[in-house]
Amino acid sequence: MELGERSNPACWTGSQQPIETHTETWIFRGGFLVSYYVTSFRIAAIISLTAAASIGTASTAELGATPSADTSMLEFVPDQIIIGFETVPAARQLDALTTKFSSINQLRTLNHAQHPKNDPTSVHPLAKVRVAQLDAGSDVLALSEQLSGQAGIRYAHPNYITHTAFIPNDPFWNTHQYGPQIVEAPEAWDTTIGSPSIVIAVADTGINFVHEDFQDGMIWTNPGEIPDNGVDDDNNGYIDDVHGWDCYGDDNDPTDHHSHGSHVSGILAARINNSIGIAGMAQVTVIPLQVFSAGGGGTWEAITEAVYYATDNGAAALNYSGGGGGGDGSLSDACQYAWDNGMTVVAAAGNWNSSSPFYPAAYSPVIAVSGTDSNDNRYTSSNYGDWIDVAAPGVDVYSCGDNGTSDYMDKTGTSMSSPHVCGLVGLMYTLDPGLTPQEVRDLLRDNADDLGAPGFDIYFGYGRINAANTIAAMSSGCPADLTGDDVVDINDVFAVLGYWGDCADPCPPYCTADLTEDCTVDVDDIFAVLGLWGPCE
Repeated sequence: MELGERSNPACWTGSQQPIETHTETWIFRGGFLVSYYVTSFRIAAIISLTAAASIGTASTAELGATPSADTSMLEFVPDQIIIGFETVPAARQLDALTTKFSSINQLRTLNHAQHPKNDPTSVHPLAKVRVAQLDAGSDVLALSEQLSGQAGIRYAHPNYITHTAFIPNDPFWNTHQYGPQIVEAPEAWDTTIGSPSIVIAVADTGINFVHEDFQDGMIWTNPGEIPDNGVDDDNNGYIDDVHGWDCYGDDNDPTDHHSHGSHVSGILAARINNSIGIAGMAQVTVIPLQVFSAGGGGTWEAITEAVYYATDNGAAALNYSGGGGGGDGSLSDACQYAWDNGMTVVAAAGNWNSSSPFYPAAYSPVIAVSGTDSNDNRYTSSNYGDWIDVAAPGVDVYSCGDNGTSDYMDKTGTSMSSPHVCGLVGLMYTLDPGLTPQEVRDLLRDNADDLGAPGFDIYFGYGRINAANTIAAMSSGCPADLTGDDVVDINDVFAVLGYWGDCADPCPPYCTADLTEDCTVDVDDIFAVLGLWGPCE
C-alpha cells in the first residue's frame, strides 16, 4: 500500500477569534446548531450542544516480583560500585563512609533534574545515588556486600557492563523489510502512521544525525534549550542537551559511531513515504540517548541515567536494545520510576539462548521482547523464560547505518525485535497519549498472534506482535473518539478542526479525522462526530 502524510496543523483554542475577512455559515443538522468560519489562517467552530458525557479513568495494575539471578560471574566496571542511599546523603555521611571504607577515593553524583517528574516538592531519585570510585584492584563484590549492610544504604552493587543485543551477519543479502509486513503494520497505518508529537527515547549507541531517512523532524529538539550557550536553560540538569545526551561519555553529542543505535532508530522511526530507504514502524520523534561506547559496551550507570532523562523530559516510551545480568538496584529503580510516571520501557530479551533473566527486560515494569524470523520461527539465540511479554522480528532485519547519509545494512538479534514493538507502542500513543504502561502491555499481549504452544509460552510470551490487531482493538467501536478519552464530545470536534483540509497525496490511507473517508477533513466529518455523540460502548 502507499502511505500518506499530513503536515502539522495549526492550533486553535477556544479563546481565539477568526481574523481576516471570513464567511460565516449556520447549519442545523441532527439537533445540533453548527456555525463555522472559514479564513486563510484557521477554522473556528461554535457548537450549541445539549449532550452530556462522562469520562472514565484507568488504573494501573499492581506489579509482580522482580526475578533474581546469581551475579557472581557477571562483567562489571573494575573498581566502581553504585550506591543507593535511603535519603540524600549529607556530607558528613559520605565522609564517614569514606573514612570507614578507605578504598573509596571518590563518590560522584549522576546528572539529574532537581525534582522528579510532576513532583516539584520532592528530591529526584538520582540525588540519592552515588558512584564510588575505588582504589585500583579493589574487591568490588566483597565491598558491595559490606556496603549493602550499612545503615542508610538501600543497595550497593557493581557497575555492571551491558552489551548491545545483536549478532553481526553477512551484509545486505536481504533488502526487504519483512518485519513491518509480518506484523501487519500497513493495516495499522490505515488508521495512523504515528505523530511527531509522540516522543520516543532510543537508549543505544547514538544516532546518525545526517542519515537521509532521519530528516523531516525525526530527531528531537529540546524546546527549552538554547544551543551552545553553555547554560542549562531548562534546568533539567543538562547543559546544551539540544538533541538528547551521551550518558556514556557525559556530553551533549550522542552521535553514533557504531551503527547499532542508527539501525534500531531506523526500524522504529525512519521516515515513511519519502521515496528514500526504508519505512519505520511509526512516524514519531526520537530522543537519541547514547549509553554504549563505539565498541558496543555500556554500563548500568549510563542506562540508568538515560531512563531517568527520558522520563523527566517527556518521552512516552523508551527502547533499550541491550542489557546484561544483574538484579535489583539502580536500574530497577529507574524502570520503576518510568512506570510510575507513565513512560513505557521496551527492552530486548538478549541473545544467549538462555532462560537466565536479562536486565532490564526481565524487570517487572519493562516489556520484554524475544526474537522471531521471517517465517515466525523462534530466533534460536533469543533468550526465553516466564519474563517474556511478546516476540517480534529480529533475524536479518534491514535498516539504517552510521556511515554517511545513505548507509543501510542487515542485523540480527533481539536488538532488532525490540524497536518493532516500541514502534507499535508509538502508534498506540498516537491514538491515545493517556495510555498507562500497564494498558500498553495488556494491548500488546491480548492482540498478539499466538505462536508455539497455545497461550503463553516461555519462547514467544503471549505471541508475536500484530500491529493491525492492536490498533484495531484501540479503534473499534468508537472511530469518532479522536482524543482517546472514551467519549465523543466537543473535544473531538476541536480535533477535527485541527486537521481541517485535504489529506496529503496519495490518499488512501485516509488522514487522521477523515471519518467520512473522502480524503478531506471538512464539515461532513464534524457531522460524523455529532452522529456518534456520547460515551463509547
